[in-house]
Amino acid sequence: RRSIPPGSRITVKEIADRYGVSSMPVREAFNMLGGEQLLRLNPYRGATVMAVTSDMMTQLNDVQSALESLLVELCLQKGYSKDLLEQMEAVNRQIADTGSGARERRFALNTEFHTLEYSPCKNHMAFNLFQRTVNQLHTIRRYYPAEAESVKKTVQEHQQILQCLRSRDVVSAIAITKLHSKHHIPEEESYPN
Repeated sequence: RRSIPPGSRITVKEIADRYGVSSMPVREAFNMLGGEQLLRLNPYRGATVMAVTSDMMTQLNDVQSALESLLVELCLQKGYSKDLLEQMEAVNRQIADTGSGARERRFALNTEFHTLEYSPCKNHMAFNLFQRTVNQLHTIRRYYPAEAESVKKTVQEHQQILQCLRSRDVVSAIAITKLHSKHHIPEEESYPN
């Protein structure tokens, strides 16, 4: 769980002292978290920890959905090798085989699946934006339980995506990608304090 509640004011020195590190990496982390709207930077007064809201999650999911739809279309234009599709299939099998206590492993595997999926466009700006957004969403989502049904649904949707990629069906690939990227957004009152 988070140890610093939303609304808390923190300073670089305070966090550096708490974790026994120099101020430089803490300053860099503050800037990164400020860019991700998880901290509000207050010049010369530290930062304020921002609350994660359902509106924020909805907006992040909208951005991710748009990026993934663009990337799947661009990648299908470039084409997928048989080897790449087999790698994605193997990762999806690993997701299906993870136990209920392997949540972090599932997050990592899901990221690997989609990183492979969009790798034909890894030099495109949308790919870098996708990676940043998905990392931000995963950081937030790790505070919420992933039910077994959602894992099963993820594996099934990955299979549908793979079928579309194999058949080069752009329209269906985009539709399934949009559906897949719209994961459950927790109710406002379920956000951790």
